[in-house]
Amino acid sequence: MLTPALVHWSDDGWATVHDNDTQDTGLGIHLADLPTHTQQPGTEIVFTFFWHDTQRWEGTDFVVRSQLEG
Repeated sequence: MLTPALVHWSDDGWATVHDNDTQDTGLGIHLADLPTHTQQPGTEIVFTFFWHDTQRWEGTDFVVRSQLEG
């Protein structure tokens, strides 16, 4: 991401939600680390963004699935 944002995410189908602000890397991009190390393999994490500079939601949900252990 090139601008600051809030990552709004859930690992239980939006029953509970978490918010993590992105951090400036000093390289012109922002990132957020989510605590995926606590997730069971195969867990789906659904997330969207709130853009601080324009005060708007992304309007789309994204999904990633944690990698299954080999």
